[in-house]
Amino acid sequence: MRRVIVIILCLVGCCLAEIRQLTILQSTDIHGVFTPADRSDSSQPGSWLQLATVIADQRQKYGEDQCLLIDCGDTVQGSLTTALSRGETAIVPLRQLGYDVWIPGNHELDYGLEQYQRFLALAGNMALGNNFRVKGQPAPAPWRLFIRNGIRVAVIGAQASFTSNWLLPQYSAQCDIERAADMLQRVLPDVHRTKPDMIVLATHQAWFEFKDSRGVNEINDIARRFPEIDLILGAHSHRLVPGQRIGLKSWYVQPGCHGAGLGVIQAQVDISAHRVVDIASEVVPVGADTPECPQLAQALRPWLTRAKEAGRQIVLPALARPISASGRPGVNCATSELICQAIADATGADAVIHGKLSTKSLDGPAVTIADLFQLVPYENNIVLAEVTPDELAAIVSEQWTQRDNYRFCGLWGRSCRINSAGKATMVDNAHHSSEAGTGNSAPKATAGNVQAGRLLLAMNSHTAAGSGVLPVLTSIIRAEAARCRDSSISTRDCVEAFLRQHPGIVVTPRQWLITDRDH
Repeated sequence: MRRVIVIILCLVGCCLAEIRQLTILQSTDIHGVFTPADRSDSSQPGSWLQLATVIADQRQKYGEDQCLLIDCGDTVQGSLTTALSRGETAIVPLRQLGYDVWIPGNHELDYGLEQYQRFLALAGNMALGNNFRVKGQPAPAPWRLFIRNGIRVAVIGAQASFTSNWLLPQYSAQCDIERAADMLQRVLPDVHRTKPDMIVLATHQAWFEFKDSRGVNEINDIARRFPEIDLILGAHSHRLVPGQRIGLKSWYVQPGCHGAGLGVIQAQVDISAHRVVDIASEVVPVGADTPECPQLAQALRPWLTRAKEAGRQIVLPALARPISASGRPGVNCATSELICQAIADATGADAVIHGKLSTKSLDGPAVTIADLFQLVPYENNIVLAEVTPDELAAIVSEQWTQRDNYRFCGLWGRSCRINSAGKATMVDNAHHSSEAGTGNSAPKATAGNVQAGRLLLAMNSHTAAGSGVLPVLTSIIRAEAARCRDSSISTRDCVEAFLRQHPGIVVTPRQWLITDRDH
């Protein structure tokens, strides 16, 4: 008899269940790639214009009334087009394609806090992510409730919590930055009160199979602590994760980067029980033959035309000799040497620590604005600090531990010997001018009066922020005696000015970092 009752109850439950389908479409880390030509490897498919076609196809396939379209950030930086518009061009596709949600990423801050606020204003209520807030300024909402196909979907936005390690202290002090997990603890009670059928976390953070020792990404911890989150949409690491169960019950998706694919998530939701009964996903790739969306192309045409024309502008009509990106900065890399020379020329710095920002070589015959963007593809400023020779040696020792990492900065302007234990010592304290005849040939306005016994050290703003992995550097330059300041000079602009001023330059990298095995 009991068995019969159980069967009857199950049948009644099935009859009462009301299952509906929701489709969530996700993009992320597009980095201003509007056309395949904007990619560092233009032979690979993927772009905003092609992705827009895939989005339209998926909306038509499943019905726009049951779709949510979400982007998880790092949208406004990465191409010459975005650089010329200070990122604003990238908001055009978000609005043109009718995105429901946009989560700003860490690169949304590359043009400064004021421009970041401009992005938020342009994005309007599609921007979510309340764990990063500029003090005294409007902030995005932490979450919104959407209704699609009768399904109540709560979408929570979380920005990159590690942002304070990517900003200079004077800028992070102007912000309130909260761990995403703390924000969830704060807002989930409000979310639950609305009785959503499904909870989605859209975040500019990534999931990894292992513990993130730096604490950049919180996804593993979030999935464990908040099992009521049905779906987590990830970003930041540029990984392709078509779909993965993580934590106790959360489903995780991350569709790669540069517009190469669209995450398509299908959720079966029982709206009578307010729960997700099934979820599946895939990443629909953009193919080489995927056509560009004509409507978006029309909306972007003025900026794309401007970027194409600007990219063709000649900085140098002919190089005296190619400048290669091969080798190690501070040892035998010509592009790193060029960047350091340009920084020293612009600032009057005695020493420069800098790496190569890309694999781009200048191999001519001419050098264009497009070439310079590929050489310096980030929106970095030059930061100055006054350090002692011993402090410079300590900074170089720490950098040497990063020598096989993209963060590694070589040295220019002073020579250091590095022993087998990786400790650097100054070889000399005399400035060496470059082959272009620069290098403190005249005092620079940015240099100011350097304190006796100290050297003026220049670096880019990303290095100066420390990224949470350069404690020696950050402790030295943040000391009061270092008088650390942002020069407000763009790295790319100073390289352009340097090449224009020295049209016959030949860059021969000097070995500033000398290891024991070199003797």
